Amino acid sequence: MSLSPQLSSNSTVIRRWKRAVPMPRTLAALLARAVAIALNTAALSAADLVPLATAHGGLLRLLVVLSGDALSIPAGGAFQAGFHIVVGLAMALFYGLVLQPALRGPSWLRGLLYAVAVWLANAAVVLPATNEGFAGSRHLTLAGMIWFAAAHTLFFVVLAVLYARLRGGHASRDV
Repeated sequence: MSLSPQLSSNSTVIRRWKRAVPMPRTLAALLARAVAIALNTAALSAADLVPLATAHGGLLRLLVVLSGDALSIPAGGAFQAGFHIVVGLAMALFYGLVLQPALRGPSWLRGLLYAVAVWLANAAVVLPATNEGFAGSRHLTLAGMIWFAAAHTLFFVVLAVLYARLRGGHASRDV
């Protein structure tokens, strides 16, 4: 007695059910963010091991500048790491709830477009506003600027591709 036909039939039903009931957008964004932020953090930490300076804490510095130095940032890496995770969470939710439905094309391209937009905002607004120059050029080497851009591009592309897969809408062109 063979169970193969029964298992094959059940597998087909499960695959159809997974396609019919996509993961909720918020949950997919949170799960994709967890993987993407881990990879992004590892890439930025690897730069520190080289050592290669990248644009750490630019958004935090901007918040201090905008507050007229009224905002005090706690010393130490724990607060900065937590802030990095919260910003990644906000970016993931923005992608899943706003950008992903509005953008067209394969998920990797959507992530790449998001990465370019955020990099340009950081390079042309955030870092110059904190006296770092365009893309941090006052204090970073070209290698540091490239590493920073690559680490953040990794975040956005992984976020977009995993989000699509978790939502059940991936296609072979998304890989």
